[in-house]
Amino acid sequence: MTIANKTTAIGSLPHHNVDAALACSFQTSIPFLPQIPIRNPWEYMIPQALEGLPGLQISDDGSAELDVYTWLKGARTLDDRLHQAFSKMDDIKAFESFEPSSPTSSSWQPFVWELGERKIKLAKVQIAGPLTCQWVLRYKPTQAEAPELLDLEPKINMQIFRLVLARALAMSLRLQSIGVKPLLFLDEPGLFGLSTAHPKHLLGLQELKIVIQTLRKQKVLVGLHCCSNTDWSSLFKLDLDYLSIDVNLSLSSILDHPEEVCTFVGKGGRFSLGLIPTQLESRDYEEFNLKGAYNRVEDLVISKLPGAPHVQALILKESLITPACGLALQSVPNSEAVLGLLS
Repeated sequence: MTIANKTTAIGSLPHHNVDAALACSFQTSIPFLPQIPIRNPWEYMIPQALEGLPGLQISDDGSAELDVYTWLKGARTLDDRLHQAFSKMDDIKAFESFEPSSPTSSSWQPFVWELGERKIKLAKVQIAGPLTCQWVLRYKPTQAEAPELLDLEPKINMQIFRLVLARALAMSLRLQSIGVKPLLFLDEPGLFGLSTAHPKHLLGLQELKIVIQTLRKQKVLVGLHCCSNTDWSSLFKLDLDYLSIDVNLSLSSILDHPEEVCTFVGKGGRFSLGLIPTQLESRDYEEFNLKGAYNRVEDLVISKLPGAPHVQALILKESLITPACGLALQSVPNSEAVLGLLS
């Protein structure tokens, strides 16, 4: 299946209405699962990914806190559920309970229904990646009040890793069951803080690679979205199908690693180029020239990869085109202007 020259979006939208959000999704060439957190803070990326984690508490802004004592009471039950699911990797019924629920993803069931009705063959879903989930989760009580948390944290992190993987598999298997090829993006904005000098971060990268490899074994196309600069060399080693970036912020720094870019592309990796800024005013979008933005990408790719014309061509012809980031914090007119530019 070729998916060259296609458009999609990162996922979040500012709409209140599911039907309106789905209409936006299906105007891109690869429909994407809308996340609409203005309806319910559980639709923010961290709560949505970690639904079912015992003791998880959510604020109105989507920030997440874990009541450690409640987690201790329920952790064994969740571990048992995860073990049962992973023992039947190809069985969609084993993972059904890990699909997003209506309170955390009001668009999930309508999205799946629309894909089937329209006989769509390729669709994009997304989930907060395990490293971002682990790194932004706060603990209650604090570490000072509960010294034993130092011993519990690795166990909590492992459960988060397995829960995110189970939910990613659940969504992917559901799409495959209706004849849809899944393109799943792991949303990892937390990677701006990645340090390869930090032992926990190195371990986290290995966990992330396991998530990616497991999904790819299930014939899922796997992307990773990072809307900030990070240690790109480490990300190129993750066996991704797609690396999703904010072009204005990150493309130049990525192309400063020409050998790694060429290796990534040579092995079949492709980019998802966030060409359209997500912080302009409505009138600015009316004047925004998408072709001009693409031409600037072309100039940059050619200038930074002068000895690799084949790689240049693959980047320019086979990248996905998206907004730079999610649109949930924009106005509805602005978000629709962004998606209008794509279409």
